[in-house]
Amino acid sequence: MTIAWTEAKLPRPPEGAGLPMQQHPTHGAVCTALGRAVRWLEWRDDGRVMATAQVLSRAWPLVGRVALVSRGPVLAPGLPTETARDALAALIATLRAGHRGVIVTPEPVAGADPMAGGPWLSMMTGGHVARLPLAPDICALRAGLHQKWRNRLRRAESGGLAVAETALPDDPGHWLLREEAAQARARRYGRLPPAYALAWAQAGETLRVSAQAGDRPIAGMLFLIHRPWASYHMGWSSPEGRAANAHTLLLWRAIVALKARGIAALELGLLDTETAPDLARFKLGTGAAAVPLGASWLDAPGSRTVAALARAAAFAQSRISR
Repeated sequence: MTIAWTEAKLPRPPEGAGLPMQQHPTHGAVCTALGRAVRWLEWRDDGRVMATAQVLSRAWPLVGRVALVSRGPVLAPGLPTETARDALAALIATLRAGHRGVIVTPEPVAGADPMAGGPWLSMMTGGHVARLPLAPDICALRAGLHQKWRNRLRRAESGGLAVAETALPDDPGHWLLREEAAQARARRYGRLPPAYALAWAQAGETLRVSAQAGDRPIAGMLFLIHRPWASYHMGWSSPEGRAANAHTLLLWRAIVALKARGIAALELGLLDTETAPDLARFKLGTGAAAVPLGASWLDAPGSRTVAALARAAAFAQSRISR
């Protein structure tokens, strides 16, 4: 099968495919607004869209222009693993024509990384993301909550908190952005800048859920909608909010609201059971599944030689350890 990737204008992903945030056109629009170069490619077979790729491009000092395909390309459901690997190889070859290097982080195909065992250099192993399907009815979703999670939800629901569900306003000084930024500095964790959330609110859909005690906000969460999926983006809770289990209530209210909007799945972010086990348990307590992600792979001058040497060393070590 000949696989040809061609330029496209905001291509529609293959029918029935999920759409991670990093491959959604709104993400591309936001990156463009923030000064990043974005392009779109697609592979068609007899008029049918088989795969699409949103590609970010930037110049790296001393390296040159590098292309990034994060959590992509988006492949047609049911595509055989070998065909997926061929499609990825063709995409990399297409991008190498105008880039010094290409980094691809593909989604697994049939539970396996389609680039594993290929000639590319693995930069980082894949992690897991918490993903909650929203197809079941609300009663089934609530029944799917872990017992302790459901108990905290009941306590929060009986606590008298006022909950609001709105879009993120176009306000750089909004209290949720301000409080979350201070929280990030205090806890020293990395995240996308507030400008990203504001640009998304201008270009696409958002859901902000917040809890108040009296006239004071005590907790908030922001979700970015990238149909047919949505993603948790940021959250903040005051000590009062934590004592009232506000985040449990807000996440449940978001689940209900997103389902009502026709969202098929909610991604709650990466799972880190080593440095943030409580957060991982909170995410999985919703009934979400731990979904594997593909590794990050590099194709650049000399990378294939390094990858071949690494494979040879691994093979030799496996022979020695037998």
